[in-house]
Amino acid sequence: MDAVRERLGGRASSEPGVGELVLLTTAAGKAVPGVVLYRGGTTVDVWIDTTTTASSTQDEARVSGPTGAVTRQGLVHRARPVDLAPLRAAAPESLVAVAADARVFAALSEGQRIRFQDGGDLAEGALVEKCRFGGLVQRDDGTLLGVGFRRLWPAQSEGAKRGQRN
Repeated sequence: MDAVRERLGGRASSEPGVGELVLLTTAAGKAVPGVVLYRGGTTVDVWIDTTTTASSTQDEARVSGPTGAVTRQGLVHRARPVDLAPLRAAAPESLVAVAADARVFAALSEGQRIRFQDGGDLAEGALVEKCRFGGLVQRDDGTLLGVGFRRLWPAQSEGAKRGQRN
């Protein structure tokens, strides 16, 4: 589980601000829109949509290794609060969707019953441990697995229709 925890950014509790749309000034001086995924002290992890943003070589070097994580559709960039400003322009829909998912994840608590995407199906379990970019989840059969923040939601409330997000 240590490797899974590390891949999800390590165990962490974020300060307020997760899901904010921001403008990140990179090491190369380029301003790019992003979404705050984690905020703690002097560290902020920002999702940059790689489908709409190209990074410079200097930026790629800065996020390689343990301080950055690459996903299929985004790059997580470790920044300082001073490198961020509120995003004043319209954000791409892809970033708005990531921001909404990040806010849902931020509202979850360890020990809470959750729903999650397990392969192509939705399953329920318990959020055992929150990490920067997702969580360790215990399925109802006792199996532990790592799940990214975009695939975690509060458990279905009684009376809610199956397949709907709460």
